[in-house]
Amino acid sequence: MTDEEKSKGWWQTLPGMITAVTATITALTGLVVAIEQAGWLTPRPRPAVTTDADPGRAPSGPGSAPSAEAPRPSTTPSPPTERVSAVELPALRDYKLGDATFTVLKAAISPRNAETDELRMRIRMLNQKRYTANFWDSSFRLILDGVPMAPVSNLNELVPGDSAKEGDVVFVIARGTAGAKLQITYGDDRTEIPFSLTAAR
Repeated sequence: MTDEEKSKGWWQTLPGMITAVTATITALTGLVVAIEQAGWLTPRPRPAVTTDADPGRAPSGPGSAPSAEAPRPSTTPSPPTERVSAVELPALRDYKLGDATFTVLKAAISPRNAETDELRMRIRMLNQKRYTANFWDSSFRLILDGVPMAPVSNLNELVPGDSAKEGDVVFVIARGTAGAKLQITYGDDRTEIPFSLTAAR
């Protein structure tokens, strides 16, 4: 090959080399731009993390202003109110039967169901003898129209000698009962105490 042909071949390949180098630089530039946009070269700041469970609330922390939160309505149902009516007690409230004295402390009527009421009497028994005595439902009956009715309170206590105890005696009565008598029996003694129930309603 002559010198002229060698010179001509070198100049013919030079533009190709320039084109190849330019393409390589362009490709490297695009790669660097892509890496920069991906954040591989410059770390991006992390977003603030809120630990509050409610969305939309401002994050809490040192220096942050307290946020006012509206009170949430309570989902707990309110307990139903029970209508209780006090029964007027008789003038005589202490009744001595043998070695025991029974005192009617209070009485009240409350609804039991749609048709019946509950008559609850708080009674104190004073045992004045030396030995233990029974204080139980068996000593009490409610007289309605001459018919005795047993209580449903399951009262069954022992009262030591020379001491006293209180207990509730409960009767179930028909709605609208106007009056009744409380019968107390202890040993061979018995008494009946009249009650007016109309004033309690």
